[in-house]
Amino acid sequence: MFFDSNLLIMKSYFSLKNLTSSLLIFFIYCSCKSEKTESAHTVREVMDQVVTRLYNDLNAQQLDTIRQRYILNFLTNDEKHVLATKFWTFEVNTPVTVSLMRNTKQLEIPFWLSETGFKKTQMVVKNEEYDYEVWQKDFDKGAVELGINGFDKHRPVYFISVAAREKSADLQVTNVYPSEFPMSVMKKGAFTYHDWDSLILTEIPAELDGQILFTTVRGRAREAHLVDAFRKTIAPSSEKPDQIMLTMSGDPKTAMDIQWRTNASSGLATVKYWESNGNDTLVSKGLSSKIEDRLLQNDRYIFRHTARLDKLKPGTVYNYKVGCENGEWSHIASFKTEKSGNDGFSFIWFGDTHESGIWGDMAQKSLKRHPDISFFDIAGDLVSTGLNRDEWDELWMHSGDIFQSKPLMPVPGNHDSQDGLGAGMYQEMFSLPANGPEGLPKEMTYAFNYQDALFIMIDATLSVPAQTQWLEEKLRTSKARWKFVFFHFPPYNFVEPYDEIRREWCTLFDKYHVDMVMNGHMHYYLRTKPMNNGKAMASPAQGTIYTMSISIPGKQEAWPAEDYAVKRYQDGPLYQHIAMKGNTLTYQCLDPDGVVRDAFEIIK
Repeated sequence: MFFDSNLLIMKSYFSLKNLTSSLLIFFIYCSCKSEKTESAHTVREVMDQVVTRLYNDLNAQQLDTIRQRYILNFLTNDEKHVLATKFWTFEVNTPVTVSLMRNTKQLEIPFWLSETGFKKTQMVVKNEEYDYEVWQKDFDKGAVELGINGFDKHRPVYFISVAAREKSADLQVTNVYPSEFPMSVMKKGAFTYHDWDSLILTEIPAELDGQILFTTVRGRAREAHLVDAFRKTIAPSSEKPDQIMLTMSGDPKTAMDIQWRTNASSGLATVKYWESNGNDTLVSKGLSSKIEDRLLQNDRYIFRHTARLDKLKPGTVYNYKVGCENGEWSHIASFKTEKSGNDGFSFIWFGDTHESGIWGDMAQKSLKRHPDISFFDIAGDLVSTGLNRDEWDELWMHSGDIFQSKPLMPVPGNHDSQDGLGAGMYQEMFSLPANGPEGLPKEMTYAFNYQDALFIMIDATLSVPAQTQWLEEKLRTSKARWKFVFFHFPPYNFVEPYDEIRREWCTLFDKYHVDMVMNGHMHYYLRTKPMNNGKAMASPAQGTIYTMSISIPGKQEAWPAEDYAVKRYQDGPLYQHIAMKGNTLTYQCLDPDGVVRDAFEIIK
């Protein structure tokens, strides 16, 4: 996302591990701006202008057929120059040779590569998944300017290494753009993509060994994406407020956050609300953001509105409607704040939802079956491509109106925060507690209390060690009777060991006795025995129960035994209902028809 300084506040943060929403925001969508007629100077500006002209000149069917040859004829010479020189830039203090590693499976060679003097060599670089051919060019002291990866969305984007042409020279690289990607050393065992840092180099020529390696993210393939790029949403916005949703960024007893969407801003975002048995109407003003998904051809721009209601009464039902002063208003909905006492509550959580209609049908049935729940949780992968707003539109359409009356408290998964570009679209959708670890994106990892329970919600796509101290502080200082932790990647599963999570986090769950951990990602259902230090315990009082679930069909082909498992299912969809009252926790896993597939109790 990128911003017009004249309009509205958007969220933008940076994280090295995940390379956050600021990058996503920069690449994918922008805030309100007037159409430009002056020359563009960045890849982003060029692509915005090109997309706008394509919409003016071509219909939907034609947009689906454009290829590199058409695009090159469509571009002006100035635009081609920017795309050939402003994708990756830096300066060197001595003459250098730049080696560019291009994935051999990419169908179209970047148009600028040969034109600017790069020559293909006989060298090959390999990692555990891909082969790369090596192109090289000599540069004099000064600026080095490189072009786009291509007009397709080929995820294994090129990466580069740089070496001084004189071996005795003290090479210094400065003024690198983009500056978010640190430099490393070209050698076996090095990684090139921050969004897949376990994918390491396995074969490099001796000539390249020890050179300066420029790391990147696979999401850079999206910067100039035009071939097979254009999408449509099945739920375009309108003047009527929709996608109305509750979250809780403050004290659930006295505050509630409300988000919604329109296709225009007709004055200040406004919520009118009142006690269900009262007559006085209160008003709360909110913030509005204009969001662009430039490849969404039938709904490129929307407004997202957020308002927070404060000074509410505990245990009280409120009616509300949302809108703008000079626009349309929504229908009336209602919510209930948390009670003051600890007389018990329940919630529902889902594994991977992936914007599925199957999940949406089950979710709506789950609320009818359990109308007294206090909120919903989702353990990541809400959508399949978090950068595409049309998938978020599908998620909210399929959910019906369940989140208008019950708050949703999610954590992101790898599909929500994808390709190293962060989770900017996810952040635009939710107003969540901003009490996570310092130095990491806000509202991604957070904690909240509800009655006598602590909920720790962790973004496991961010650095694991960077969150450990914060996690321990939350657990150490909590006096809650019940402790729950949600994050996407499951420490117990038969596919991936997640040793770092076990080492950094599971040891804390053992130390401070977390009751349950909820995960998704692996697309099957699992409940473990109470686990402590990797070993099964006799009772929940001695260990933590790990659960993993899925909200869509997801049958596993492989099905090896898991000694720590109490219950497993190869397929979904399933959902989980957890109720606490006094010293008793009651857990149920149910299918869409309400058939209980797993159940247990914890009594303290």
